[in-house]
Amino acid sequence: MQLPPYVTITTNYILPGVTMYHIGLYDLSVADYVAQSSKWCAEFNIHEEFPYDLKVELADYALYGAGFDKLSEIEQEAEGWLEEERLRRQEARPKFNSMADYISQTERWSSEFSIPKYLPYTEKVRMAEEVVRTLDRTRYADLVSAAETWAVTQTSGEEPFDHWKEQIRRQLLQIQTGKYLMIYLPYGSNYVIKQGQLKSIDWNAGTVLLHSTTYNHEISVSIEKITSVDESRSRSGALGAVQVADLRKVGNDWYRGNTKIEY
Repeated sequence: MQLPPYVTITTNYILPGVTMYHIGLYDLSVADYVAQSSKWCAEFNIHEEFPYDLKVELADYALYGAGFDKLSEIEQEAEGWLEEERLRRQEARPKFNSMADYISQTERWSSEFSIPKYLPYTEKVRMAEEVVRTLDRTRYADLVSAAETWAVTQTSGEEPFDHWKEQIRRQLLQIQTGKYLMIYLPYGSNYVIKQGQLKSIDWNAGTVLLHSTTYNHEISVSIEKITSVDESRSRSGALGAVQVADLRKVGNDWYRGNTKIEY
């Protein structure tokens, strides 16, 4: 199955002899898998004629209400699908397709240009693109030289990109301060829930700061440990969301607000 590009990266410089890889593969989520699966599109009544971005958005909403068992089933299928795509493209991990991509993958340059370590990868690339545009010739030459050496020494056996962690970071980036959250963290073979109003996110330290409205104290959560984020609660124990969802399903039809999505 051919992957539609989900993210477009502007190429500033390509090293001679370095194979081009599209970052889109590593920006995928479980929702992308659903959007490209005829089986799951039919299951959630997401029509093949819809634009790809809309299908991903609908899939995100459908997965949210799918229930734990079905979500686990889809996640397992998605893992296999992503791995097959990596093998098909003969890449366990890409090297880089632009200088911005290289900066985002390396701790040295990300730190030097003050690019927060725990931002979603696509956001890091966008910041790096701005950096590259402002570099003088000497600095840019140093960067290219370092990139050439790095590309030669990189191996394909490194730990693959974690698309689920990337999806969590993308979700956190879009949440407004003050939103009530329930954050799920692993605890042995089970999980523990940290909840409260979002006060801030430190993308450098990789922490989410919540304010407990029940106990009136702050709670710090490591972004790396988060397994899922529930935005549906308005306060502790409340099932109703403060804001009405943009998307909803009525029978076999999808609505945005009160407007039916035609196809």
